[in-house]
Amino acid sequence: VVGEVTDADPAMAERALASARAAFPAWDDLGGEGRAAVLETAADRLEAERARFMALTIREAGKTVPDALAEVREAVDFLRFYAVEARTRFTQPLRLPGPVGETNDLMLGGRGVFACISPWNFPLAIFMGQVAAALAAGNTVVAKPAPQTPLVAAAAVRLLHQAGVPAEALHLLPGGPAVGEALAASPLVDGVAFTGSTATARHINRLRAALDGPLVPLVAETGGLNAMIVDSSALPEQVVADCLESAFRSAGQRCSALRIAFIQRDAWGRIEPLLAGAMAELSVGDPALISTDVGPVIDEAARQRL
Repeated sequence: VVGEVTDADPAMAERALASARAAFPAWDDLGGEGRAAVLETAADRLEAERARFMALTIREAGKTVPDALAEVREAVDFLRFYAVEARTRFTQPLRLPGPVGETNDLMLGGRGVFACISPWNFPLAIFMGQVAAALAAGNTVVAKPAPQTPLVAAAAVRLLHQAGVPAEALHLLPGGPAVGEALAASPLVDGVAFTGSTATARHINRLRAALDGPLVPLVAETGGLNAMIVDSSALPEQVVADCLESAFRSAGQRCSALRIAFIQRDAWGRIEPLLAGAMAELSVGDPALISTDVGPVIDEAARQRL
């Protein structure tokens, strides 16, 4: 199911989940080796189409050229990493110790349907990482990208379908918060992968806890406040380079972005003029230009918060 989902039509989420549940046994039965081959094919195709995906992330997410390149490389890394995991963990049983001479084998398989809810700041890498992890383990997936970046997600899903993931095993549901809530609250979901705000992760956790039946995994990566602590032994040039790299890549729109620096007073006199001068040299502008250091923030709401 690939189509536009509005906040007024979260019922499409239930149809996608039902389809994914029906497709689960066949995808799980493909085995770790078969799923690994599909993910490796997807990685090869993504590398071959690197320029197109870079252009998409620049256009839709405002990535600068270096950030767009890193985004594609990270997505490829995810595909190859989870292919190895599928082959290693889901092909043969793992023989466990037998304390009194018995034979214990651990066999891993998919759980069912995973809802993957991804953010706009890494619209290809995190989206692909969540989906690839769930697929590698034998699960089918219903993926909801951030409403700001549906084009990148659609291209990623199309690539995975072309690489061999059945359409019934991977569904794309663009839409806003109501679609995500419909997925998170559905009893047809056997696991949730979420990257976003801490408040939203807590809300998803409460939605899952309110359902009858067994608890399901919630894999949540949320935000934080990242600090750098600098003492007088630090090399000022390295401090400045690291500050700029951490604070201003992706226009600071990363959960790992530097928000505050604590600098020992003895070091500040040497660091401050270097840091001020380096920041003055940053070029803010069109992310498609190789000369641009800092592109735009994602939307007007983000600009108002800043």
